[in-house]
Amino acid sequence: MSAEYPRGNQANDLPFATQTLEEALATHGDTATVVDVDEPTQQLVLFRLNGQRFALPGSAVSEILPSDQPVYYVPGLPTSTEGVLHLRGKIESVISLHHLLGLPSPEGASKGMILLVRAAGITSGVRIEQLDDVCEVAQNLLQAPPETLPSTLRPYVSALWQIDERQAIALLDPEALFDAYQQGLG
Repeated sequence: MSAEYPRGNQANDLPFATQTLEEALATHGDTATVVDVDEPTQQLVLFRLNGQRFALPGSAVSEILPSDQPVYYVPGLPTSTEGVLHLRGKIESVISLHHLLGLPSPEGASKGMILLVRAAGITSGVRIEQLDDVCEVAQNLLQAPPETLPSTLRPYVSALWQIDERQAIALLDPEALFDAYQQGLG
């Protein structure tokens, strides 16, 4: 069953008046100030460790290496150092952030991608379990970390990005992480 609607071609038949763009601009005048809404943004590399979501500033991450990148074990290195990798003629360490961040160490062989990070005067690979995204975030969305943040995370989290009421991503400070790593805390 189909309903029939009255057909009208006149503007008066419509319940609202239509205007062209020129008419609308003429009505409102051209003296209105245009506001620049470009906000400063920050590029973030979003990833997971033990299922928890974290981010690093994109400016600190120079490369994302695939999970099949060979990492070679070196005896005598701290437990937070997975090993070293050979990348274009350079030897770089690969570290795990689990102990430093107070997270349980993953069981079995390390899997996941490696972020090549430059901070605190060194370059090192950081093993992640899952890469979620690389995105731009408006800086006004990054909030100061709350006092309720666990004490193991507090020294290393520079900001919190509250995605919604249930999800937040901790933005890690690569300088603080690598300083602590160099001091043997990780």
